[in-house]
Amino acid sequence: RNIKMKKLLITGASGFLGSHMVIEGLKKGYTIVATTRTAAKEKDALSIISKYVNETQLSNLSFVHCDLTSPENWDFAVAGCDAILHVASPFPLGLPKHEDDLIIPARKGVQYVFEAAIKNNINRIIQTSSVVALMYGHGAGKTNFDENDWTNLNSPLITAYIKSKTLAEQDVWNYSKSNPELKVTCINPGFILGPVLGKDVGTSADIILKLMKGEYPGVPKLGFPIVDVRDVVELHYKALLSDASIGQRYAAVSNSIWFKDIASNILEAQPGYHKKVKAKELPIWFIKIFALFDKSAKMIIHELGTCTTVSNQKAKNDLNHFPISAGEAVKATANSLVHLGLV
Repeated sequence: RNIKMKKLLITGASGFLGSHMVIEGLKKGYTIVATTRTAAKEKDALSIISKYVNETQLSNLSFVHCDLTSPENWDFAVAGCDAILHVASPFPLGLPKHEDDLIIPARKGVQYVFEAAIKNNINRIIQTSSVVALMYGHGAGKTNFDENDWTNLNSPLITAYIKSKTLAEQDVWNYSKSNPELKVTCINPGFILGPVLGKDVGTSADIILKLMKGEYPGVPKLGFPIVDVRDVVELHYKALLSDASIGQRYAAVSNSIWFKDIASNILEAQPGYHKKVKAKELPIWFIKIFALFDKSAKMIIHELGTCTTVSNQKAKNDLNHFPISAGEAVKATANSLVHLGLV
C-alpha cells in the first residue's frame, strides 16, 4: 500500500458499488470517511459493512452525511483525507420524470466534491464514471468502443442517465484542466454484477433479481459489456496507487454477452430456477409493448438487436488488470441473491 495514502473519502457508501468499495478499503488497512445522504442510509451501510470486516478494521470507518445536491458538509468530509474515491451518482431503476432529476445531482456532486478537494489541497481523485459516457450516439454501425470514444450528446436517443454520466465526467476533466495540481483518474464500469451484499441490490443486479423472480416472460435481444463489482473495486484501488493512471480513463469491463446468455448462466448456477428464468429471446415488437408498462424496459428500447463491446486492453496494459468473466459475474450475482434469501 502506498504510504502516502492513508485516509480516503469514499462517497455513496450505502450503494451497491460504494459498500463494496468501503469494505475493500478497510480490509486494505485504509482509514475511511464514507458519505451517505442520511442517518438512515448510514445505518443501512453500517449493517452491511460490519458483516464483512473485523472490529479493528471497522474502527477505521467514520461517516459524514452529504447530499450531492447540497454544498453542506463536503468541506468537513474531505478535510484531512489523502485521496477521494467519488463513487456516488444517482442511478435510476427507470426513466426519471425529468432528466434534471439525474443530471443535476450527478453534476452538482462533482462540483461540490472537486471544489472541496481544491479548497483543502487534496489532489488525488478517482472518479467513478461509466461506459455509457463513451458508447452512445455513434450510429448503429459502431458497436466496438474504447477509452478514446465519447458519447455524442447531440444524438436524439440519449437517455437522462447517459447524459448525467457523460456531462459529469466532462465536468471532471474540465476541473482537471483548469486545476493542474489535480491528479484525476476516471473508471468507467460496464453493467455491474457480482456478489450482492444486502437488500440494496443495485440497478444492474435488480434485473437478475427480476429474472429469478419470474417477472420477465423472456429476454430482450440485447447484449452489453458486463463487469464484476469486485473488479470495479480492484481497478479503483490499482489506479489510486498508479502514477501511470493519472489523467487517464479506464473502461472497467469484462466481456460482452447477450441477455439470453445471462439467463443461461443464472440457470447454470441455480438450476432450481428453471421454471422462473425464461431464457428465450422475445421479439422486438413485444419488448416495445412491454416497455409501456415497465420502466426498465423503456431504457433499452433503442439498443435492441445489438451487442456492444468495450475494450479492456488499456486496464490490462497499464494496471495489469485481468477481470473475472461475464458469466462468472452473473453466477456470483445469482448465488448471492439466493444466499441472502432475496429470491
